[in-house]
Amino acid sequence: MLFISLTIANIKMIVRNRQALFWALAFPLAFVFFFSLIGSFSDSTVTIGVVDNAGDTLSRQLIDDLEAVDGFELERFSDEAMARELVREGDLAHLLIVPELFYQRAQTDPPAAVTLIYSDGQFGDFVSVAVDRFLNGMNLDLADADARVTLSTERALSDGFDFMEFVVPGIALWGIMSSSIIGMAVTLANYREKKILRRIRVSPMRAHTFFAAQIAAYLILALVQAGMVLGVGGMVMGINILGSNLLAIGLLILLSGIVFLNLGFIVGAFSKTGAAASGLGNLIVLPMIMLSGIFFPTDLLPDALASAMQFLPLFPMVEILRGITLGTESLFDFPLEISVILAWIALTSGAAIRLFEFE
Repeated sequence: MLFISLTIANIKMIVRNRQALFWALAFPLAFVFFFSLIGSFSDSTVTIGVVDNAGDTLSRQLIDDLEAVDGFELERFSDEAMARELVREGDLAHLLIVPELFYQRAQTDPPAAVTLIYSDGQFGDFVSVAVDRFLNGMNLDLADADARVTLSTERALSDGFDFMEFVVPGIALWGIMSSSIIGMAVTLANYREKKILRRIRVSPMRAHTFFAAQIAAYLILALVQAGMVLGVGGMVMGINILGSNLLAIGLLILLSGIVFLNLGFIVGAFSKTGAAASGLGNLIVLPMIMLSGIFFPTDLLPDALASAMQFLPLFPMVEILRGITLGTESLFDFPLEISVILAWIALTSGAAIRLFEFE
């Protein structure tokens, strides 16, 4: 088939462009190793403050289970207000609060909520996942029915960072975004500059076949990029990725790639040269990298800006991929984020078709 032949030819052209291949594959991996190196110099022990307001058998079981986890160090507090203040001041990264009458409420008025407070800078996802797993085990022990104990989380402003589980999914999507938007835009601008698009227009080959092959080649590259970055994160750095839903990750990568390639078509439509396409592409890519929560939580941004950034295409993609790779959520747990991505696909597809010109 012509489409398959064109797709293979486009993949070969991408592979032969060593400079573009470096920015697509090697550069994101270099960032993963860079953050891993930073994380290796930090204390791997996570301190969790505990306020046990119940003091019953169920709360003691939860605390004992957490103390048995390698890398967790529990510090007990009797004064809840003081412990909360320590979190707000940044002197305590995580605080677990067990409510009064924990066992009784779990039996008679479920669910009984255990509260985990964590500072914004400490990215409490991995701690909340660990606590939630223990609570799920308790639910199975208590009753084979509705949940009787649950975890609620709160965030308190603080400084300090924990790296790898937070940044690796974002880096994977960042690499795909950069190579798709800039790569597609530069390719189209170069084709237009060299009159290749004009020849395609007058040739017997259908234009949509040519562009579909281009898109397919870049989507295959996106899957390879994500596989490399997440694979390194899972196998080398121990991030909980190998147990994730790989089909859901692949589907998210493809949806994300379509959005970014559409943006590449739009940038290419406004660019007369490859250099112009690269500059305009970076003008779109760089703000999304900084404002979509790849390297730091958007909660650290002003409230109005943080709320607006949730509707950038990269933000919901990062949120979904983090949820999946932590092994706790599926695509169906992100209806709003999926809706935003689908809306971007519709919007950018229409704009790309309307704006693109062969000349």
